[in-house]
Amino acid sequence: MNTIIIYRSKTGFTKKYALWLKEDLACDCVPYEERGTVDFEKYQTIAFGSGCYIGKINKLSWLKKQLPRLRGKKIAVFFTGAMEPDAPDVRRLERENFTPGELERIRPFYLQGGLNYAAMNPIDRFLMAGFHKMLRAHADSAKERVMLQNLQESFDKTDRESLRPLEEYLKQ
Repeated sequence: MNTIIIYRSKTGFTKKYALWLKEDLACDCVPYEERGTVDFEKYQTIAFGSGCYIGKINKLSWLKKQLPRLRGKKIAVFFTGAMEPDAPDVRRLERENFTPGELERIRPFYLQGGLNYAAMNPIDRFLMAGFHKMLRAHADSAKERVMLQNLQESFDKTDRESLRPLEEYLKQ
């Protein structure tokens, strides 16, 4: 299986999943910063992983620009975030980050990561503080109060077992 994983990780969750994939699939894996060294001709399957920030899959635009060169190849995108896998926002993120035509070529997979305040840059911590403050002012439902509680401190919800659907897709 000629597969490569290219990943962009700001706080470590996407990297953790990428390295698990590398181990499970015995494939090549490179960080986004080394993407220029990748010879796509060598690979039949490409998986791109990144975190989701403010409704956008980070660096997804780079992968989309590669699509003309990737004709005939299997392409998957795995994206991580702090929300639960069954949250309605996961489907919204897919609709907002991919056109219907792109979804014919790219298969998206959401993997729950978490929050790592220690690894965030000052701007991301500032944005999270603003989101926390806004949520606190409007946390009317039980679900919103649970979300508010979950944002209080760092947490890691990565789960190697959640990679199974993505791994099965990549192996097909």
